[in-house]
Amino acid sequence: MKQLKEPYLLYVGNAYPHKNLERLISAFKIVLQKQPELYLVLVGKIDYFYERLQDFVKELGLEKNVIFTGYVSDSELSWLYTHGLAYVFPSLSEGFGLPGLEAMTHSLPVISSNKEPLPEIYGEAALYFNPEDINEMAHAILQIVQSKEVREKLKKVGRVKVKKYSWDRCAKQTLEVYKSVLKI
Repeated sequence: MKQLKEPYLLYVGNAYPHKNLERLISAFKIVLQKQPELYLVLVGKIDYFYERLQDFVKELGLEKNVIFTGYVSDSELSWLYTHGLAYVFPSLSEGFGLPGLEAMTHSLPVISSNKEPLPEIYGEAALYFNPEDINEMAHAILQIVQSKEVREKLKKVGRVKVKKYSWDRCAKQTLEVYKSVLKI
């Protein structure tokens, strides 16, 4: 991983169609016109959907700037979160959005889709865009890339926000619900 070129944007997860990675790559192509030194790193097990995405990247001529890592170990993933410029989450629908919170634990600014429940989960700790609008997505990415002030604000707010979501807290709250239901 240490040979990875910086600066880079990071996405972690699968490449199912609702993850909206084709639009992310299209938006990234727009961003490259103003930031040609930027890279997009996509982390996820290479499967049918990632293979389709690799073909799409080739069609757009972006092989130099879009990097597919395939599966990475936990330590490599931590390194990627720590060295990235921002985490991008372009999903059209999500259940919860753990990767964005994981990025926040590594002080990585988050750029996210404005589709629910992501704004409810991330609050002011992310910069939002309409995931169906590649120009709006590109604009949000450029805001992060071009403004250290915006990145630092999101890092700071993200570090506070992520404390709200701890496994210990979740376990304690779940236990309290069980106790109340069972009247223990």
